[in-house]
Amino acid sequence: MEHQELAKSLLTRFKGLEEARQPWVPAWQELTEYMLPRKNSFASTSGTISFRGRASDSRIFDSTPLHALELLASSLGGLLTNPAMPWFDVAVKDRALADSAEVRGFLQDARQRMVAVFNAEDTGFQTHVHELYLDIVLLGTAVMYVESDVSTMVRFSTRPLGEVYVAESARGHVDTVYRKYEVSARQAVQEWGAGCSEETLRKAEDKPEDKVEILHAVFPRTDRDPSGFGVANFPYASVYLEVKADRIVEESGYLEMPYMVPRWAKAAGEIYGRGPGQTALSDTRVLNAMARTALMAAEKMADPPLMVPDDGFLGPVRSGPGGLSYFRAGSSDRIQALPVNVDLHATEEMMNQRRESIRRIFMGDQLTAEGPAVTATEAVIRQAEKMRVLGPVLGRLQTEFLSPLIKRVFRIMLRSGALPAFPEGLTPDDLEVRYTSPVARAQKQYEAQGLAQVMEYLSPLVGSGDAFGIMDNFDTDRVARHVAELFNTPSDYLKPEDAVASAREGKQQAASAAQTASTVANAAAIAKTLSEAYTDRPNVLTDIWGMLAGGQVESREAALGQPEPGQEASHA
Repeated sequence: MEHQELAKSLLTRFKGLEEARQPWVPAWQELTEYMLPRKNSFASTSGTISFRGRASDSRIFDSTPLHALELLASSLGGLLTNPAMPWFDVAVKDRALADSAEVRGFLQDARQRMVAVFNAEDTGFQTHVHELYLDIVLLGTAVMYVESDVSTMVRFSTRPLGEVYVAESARGHVDTVYRKYEVSARQAVQEWGAGCSEETLRKAEDKPEDKVEILHAVFPRTDRDPSGFGVANFPYASVYLEVKADRIVEESGYLEMPYMVPRWAKAAGEIYGRGPGQTALSDTRVLNAMARTALMAAEKMADPPLMVPDDGFLGPVRSGPGGLSYFRAGSSDRIQALPVNVDLHATEEMMNQRRESIRRIFMGDQLTAEGPAVTATEAVIRQAEKMRVLGPVLGRLQTEFLSPLIKRVFRIMLRSGALPAFPEGLTPDDLEVRYTSPVARAQKQYEAQGLAQVMEYLSPLVGSGDAFGIMDNFDTDRVARHVAELFNTPSDYLKPEDAVASAREGKQQAASAAQTASTVANAAAIAKTLSEAYTDRPNVLTDIWGMLAGGQVESREAALGQPEPGQEASHA
């Protein structure tokens, strides 16, 4: 009875979400028909799901929007989740705790293991994330499902927007996702076994490929005990339901939200996002209409309509290559082409303007190289400027997609024992995610440039010896570590501060010992030189020796006092 009430409650909530999403569906369907037909997974006017695999491109007469869409989606992949470079880092919030060598080694090891999971072929992240970028650029909203897996530990899948219905919390975060999709009866029995309805079990035997409609509902639990155990007390509930039979086939939960729902941009009061595809839709409509008209005009020029008299010709008129049309001898009537005056150059110019507008909307001017070859420094400056332009636009992606994605994977790996052992005193709550993508690095360039400008301005005053002691105003160790943070230097590259202090103390002791050894060596060399010099004839060394000897005699006499006159005579 309890399950039946829950099933009815879920279906009622689903109908409300479906009604709230319905105004968006026509625009999404039009976008996919004009720019990416294979993404058309939305309900048609008849209420049936469009047939997948039959991507209708009847509206497409110019491929510029498709190419611009693919370029922007691929660029997002290269900028945010490039498999060839680390695009995130795991750091510790407490700076004092992060200085430990053990903690640094743990963070570096954990990041490398997470990168390996994201780049593994079995998990499917790099395959599915490109589909997510296509969805978010074209439709403004995308959905990725991240779940734990026995064989691959983590499994990623981008779900078609046509399957997903979402709701927000009071803070504007997507915390409720209902996903309605179809599986074959055989797959349903493989997944849930005896939990399926009798009709589904019967279909699995007789017609295993017949479709079964499944509703997956994920929503926050409001009646859970935070200190309790078991899936019933997890923050998010997970319920799988057979729609036709109103039967719950599985009820469990999640410790983190498994669905990532990033939006490109979102107006106040709206749930679903708007992307560049929505902005470029009007230009795309006009461009395709102009391309179709231009094709018709070119066809008329190549094969113009004919003016044929109604009498005097024998048989049908043949206008094809090598065709013969017979007319009666003596007749003055002839077949003539109807004049067609079309300025295709003007039409092409108008189409080029639309194409350029579409490319700019999809940020083609920001993503492609411009101008002749430049120096490496200027190229870095240009790239940094482009990244700063894209930064505000992509901030929502980092907040709604990258951060929950990395945290979800980290928690799954932590529970699976796939991460190294935590150092003593370090907990998962002490960690934070720091992005190391080109966009984030470009945003940090301003701070790094400010430091470089200060040092460049002070360099004439500092000189080679810093006679004025200007560098005493700077904590050079802090500056060096901050620069390493700006450029996302791996944590295990830096020594702990106590190790740096010990190394410096060792260097000072080594330098002092070296100076003492050098002094002793110099004294020994002088002594050796004196012992080998001739002292029976005058030279510089004998003079020095005499001065030293005289000084010794005087000092000895001063120590003994003045001698008696007799004694002096006797000594003489």
